Amino acid sequence: MLGKYKKTLFSILEAVIPEGKKFPKGNSDDVERIEQFAKQNKAFGIILKILLLAIEETEKIFSKPINERIEILKKWQKSNIIMKAIVEVILAMVKFSHFYEKNVYENFGCVWDKAPKFYQKPRYMIQVKTADQFSEDIECEAAVVGSGAGGGVVAKELADKGIAVVIVEEGKYFTRDHFNGQAIEAFRKFYSPIHRMIAFGNGVFVIPSGRLVGGSTAINTGTCWRTPEWILERWEKELGLKELSPKNMEKYFEKVESIIRVQEASDRVIGGIKEVIRRGCEPLGFRHYPLKRNAPDCDAQGVCNFGCPTDARLSTNISYIPKALERGAILLEKTKLERIIIENGKAKGIIVSSNNKKVKINSKVVIISCGSIMTPVVLMKNKINPSGQVGKNLTIHPSLNVGAFFENDIIDPHKYAPQAYCIDSLHREGILFLHAGLQPDAGAVAIPYIGDMFSKIMSEYEKTAWFGVLVEDRPSGMVKALGDNPIIFYWLGKREIELLKKGIITMAKIFLHAGAKYVFPPIRRIDDIKSFAELESLSTKSLSATDFKIIVGFHPLGTCRMGIDPRNSVVDQNHKVHGIDNLFVCDGSVVPTAIGVNPQETIMALATRAAEKIAEIIT
Repeated sequence: MLGKYKKTLFSILEAVIPEGKKFPKGNSDDVERIEQFAKQNKAFGIILKILLLAIEETEKIFSKPINERIEILKKWQKSNIIMKAIVEVILAMVKFSHFYEKNVYENFGCVWDKAPKFYQKPRYMIQVKTADQFSEDIECEAAVVGSGAGGGVVAKELADKGIAVVIVEEGKYFTRDHFNGQAIEAFRKFYSPIHRMIAFGNGVFVIPSGRLVGGSTAINTGTCWRTPEWILERWEKELGLKELSPKNMEKYFEKVESIIRVQEASDRVIGGIKEVIRRGCEPLGFRHYPLKRNAPDCDAQGVCNFGCPTDARLSTNISYIPKALERGAILLEKTKLERIIIENGKAKGIIVSSNNKKVKINSKVVIISCGSIMTPVVLMKNKINPSGQVGKNLTIHPSLNVGAFFENDIIDPHKYAPQAYCIDSLHREGILFLHAGLQPDAGAVAIPYIGDMFSKIMSEYEKTAWFGVLVEDRPSGMVKALGDNPIIFYWLGKREIELLKKGIITMAKIFLHAGAKYVFPPIRRIDDIKSFAELESLSTKSLSATDFKIIVGFHPLGTCRMGIDPRNSVVDQNHKVHGIDNLFVCDGSVVPTAIGVNPQETIMALATRAAEKIAEIIT
């Protein structure tokens, strides 16, 4: 697959990763592992080969001594955007691959395969089928497309009321015996394909999403926030959404929290990051505290984003979906929505398919809950865009992770819950700081060094700390449809750039006050910050979107936003699509604006309320 460029790949590995205390140097085993992955993923293999060709044919890097190879890579890191991108991708790949290996992983005290060896499937799984198992039309009262924070909740709430529900999910119903904690396998099985998770604009933005029963609730950190009161008040006063006032939403938040057992994270899942943050925040007078999570029995294996191997996190695949199935709902897994049936301005059902067999589902209502990226694609594919607003107004909560190295602290970021602590003193300004612990393979990618310094830090990985900067953004993105796939655009505005910059500088201050020897800002051309003087120098720099390392948007919202006026919104206060009867949207796409916190509980509370309104129509 890689041909002669295997030698180039080896020469880079050898230079980037010298031997450390817990791991060997970059070697031929890494090359073979990467090539095998390239053979299994041809698009990745082609891209990798082009990148290796570019660096080898330009620099003849294979024939040079190791110290010269290192200098070449450093030079490319500080060159134009294309050369930076090439070397960043290659370095990320070789670092991740080297530490994504059983023996190395276990040397860090991590369990390689976390899945239970024996698992008895629960009885409700007999309600899980695929569309091709049906030879005739399916009759129901509510067809729900999607099974995450929106679809899973509305399906259960409707089933509770005795309503006949069919849930359609493109992904598979994975159970805890599939969740082994391994990143590459998780990305391949549980996440949307990469072309559905990349946004382009004045930078490249990654927007992860789940493609399994439970949706993104099954691969998130379990963090639960109510919508901040000032956001609900803004919706009520400025957008006219009076039914979403803090007082009216209270009971829905309470109900969700009781079902998914939301409670404050305990010290046993927070780990050493708590003491670091305490020391760093006290001189600044910042408020810090444990997050609330829907994982009361968490044993802190640190792999929440790859599926919980103990069912401790009560995502919808563990909480709401089983309750819906126990009350008679049917779930069609691995089943694709082909078309929404609309006759005389009214939704009548859907056409779905699996294994090339199409099946018609006749229903009184249709509820689309495919998430903020795919729901607008579904509507546009079905030529449903009465206001012209479908796919517009995308917000993503752009986020970056700041790292630090401490000589005298054992933090063990890979042995505790990846997100269980926060700092909210700048929250009203639009900045929220959230713990963001990384496993060694992901941490290796985030360590900015190459060569001896890289191996020194990775040899003492237990002394690293990671904290995320999340920004409440204004609508500046959109989703277009190309057949069944999204094309995502997003532009980081000047306000958001300044907020990210302030967030990085503030987080660096916190780490330095806590005693960090090195702080790793996620900014290109700056490997580390070692002093307040260096931090002051950063504060004077003007930054653009491309100066940040890859920005992640974990919380896409707003692409089918709720509103009073059909001219500038997609659904009304009851989640009904303007102009079409019996068609509803119930997911993050209806959230009118960014909310500055993890939106899982917001979507679930809105879905709980939506189910009440939809049930009134059915019954």
